[in-house]
Amino acid sequence: MSKKILLIFAISYTLVLAILSLINVGSLPRLGSNFDDKIFHALAYGLLVLLWYFTLHSFKKVKPIFIAALCSIIYGIIIEVLQGQLTMVRNFEILDILANCIGVIIASLFLVIRNRTIVKNL
Repeated sequence: MSKKILLIFAISYTLVLAILSLINVGSLPRLGSNFDDKIFHALAYGLLVLLWYFTLHSFKKVKPIFIAALCSIIYGIIIEVLQGQLTMVRNFEILDILANCIGVIIASLFLVIRNRTIVKNL
């Protein structure tokens, strides 16, 4: 995939994630657990890390996993603060930040393991 398309896709996803985080999206699909909201947070931020990793990696940035993970965690914290400050329908929740971080960590570990496996196979 070209660098420009990856960058546009990563920026678009980041913006859509912000918009969906700051508006009332109604009810999310039910997964059948008491932590559906937190699962969606983890999945959304895991995908955010993956998109930014592949974007940064295509531009040959140093330490793209670290940069993508750190920026995703900071972004998640900023979005949570904005939810508490700017909206009437959304709330600041520490557990949402924790769920975001868990998604970031899982995706980052996946990338680290994937990259080590690729290096060993060479």
